[in-house]
Amino acid sequence: MLAKRLVIATILGVLCGLFCMYGTIAKFPEFATNTLFLAGIVYNRALIGIVIGIADNINLHPVIRGAVIGVVVSMAMAIFNTDGMLPLLGFGLVYGVLIDVVTSKLEDRI
Repeated sequence: MLAKRLVIATILGVLCGLFCMYGTIAKFPEFATNTLFLAGIVYNRALIGIVIGIADNINLHPVIRGAVIGVVVSMAMAIFNTDGMLPLLGFGLVYGVLIDVVTSKLEDRI
């Protein structure tokens, strides 16, 4: 495991989480008062980044690896939120792919 990859993926996960939280507040203002849900979104995306950071030994294409990790990690949050299960899983997939592809490109250049 490369520490550089873990740091890059975690930072990208937190940034994706903050962006996702902002989008949730903008699209659904009723969630603005639910601080625990919003913190859970940031935590979930940061956790996707951490798992992607330590998954460097899995020999899959970054798109596939990121998609699988994004969906699996988001599944825990989606189970308890039945109304928004598909958006949480969908965005988990998208952010997982984004984090893994960008991390794979950046770790070679930095």
